[in-house]
Amino acid sequence: MDPLLQEHKKVTAAGYLSVLLTAVTSFIGILNWLALRGLVIYLLGYYNVNPFSWQAIDYIMFISLGIGWLAYVYYSQFHFKKRALAGRVWKSFTRFLAVQLGLLFACGVPYFVLGSGNRPKDEWWLLASEGVGALVLTLLSIWLGRRASKASDR
Repeated sequence: MDPLLQEHKKVTAAGYLSVLLTAVTSFIGILNWLALRGLVIYLLGYYNVNPFSWQAIDYIMFISLGIGWLAYVYYSQFHFKKRALAGRVWKSFTRFLAVQLGLLFACGVPYFVLGSGNRPKDEWWLLASEGVGALVLTLLSIWLGRRASKASDR
């Protein structure tokens, strides 16, 4: 087979894989965006910040987190494509997911530490699953990295 055609197919497959993985991480990124925004609003109420300033803070958070999410989507697509071409996309993907689940976990902890506010108490299982998922994905990412480094040493 033509090596140029093989390289083109490899780049195309890496592009499709990176877009698919970016779609997954961007959806979880939207959940993080909403969780961070909700946490800020909850903390404003908990610390008795003037309610008239909430709307301005909410707008600023919405816009800044939206810009951050968009930058994250662009960077993750670039990073996943680069890693897919190198053959190490799954380590990066599990690391990205671990960070995102860790952020969701960190956003949920203050609700249970400071008092649940409007959140029901039976959501502890969701918080626990986010924390365990982040830990498992972190360990999986480390294992994939060690396995890849051992394979490259041979």
